[in-house]
Amino acid sequence: MKTKLIVSVFALVAYLSTAFITPSTQKAISGTYEGTEEFNYVFTVEVKGEKQTMKFQYASEEVLENYDLDTDEYIGEDFKITYQTSIEVVEDEDGNEEEIEVLTITDLVLNQ
Repeated sequence: MKTKLIVSVFALVAYLSTAFITPSTQKAISGTYEGTEEFNYVFTVEVKGEKQTMKFQYASEEVLENYDLDTDEYIGEDFKITYQTSIEVVEDEDGNEEEIEVLTITDLVLNQ
């Protein structure tokens, strides 16, 4: 009985410590939808007073259920974009592995 309690407490402490150590990669920004380009969802955003293009490789299922970004319907519309970054390992044309940053839209709200 004591062993189960000790193991449970240890597991709880381990879980909580990783929750605080792991940095959150959720970010939010406002941007204007420009459409799709080579399977990416493209937005124009303003960063430190300069307009930049952000390309998102993925969008959550919920986002795509609410907004059909594969049509022209939302081009030119302003959105609040919540996204997360992750690293994927891909293979280049020479067979070498490289890490790339991937952006996934997790929430999208139309600014009105």
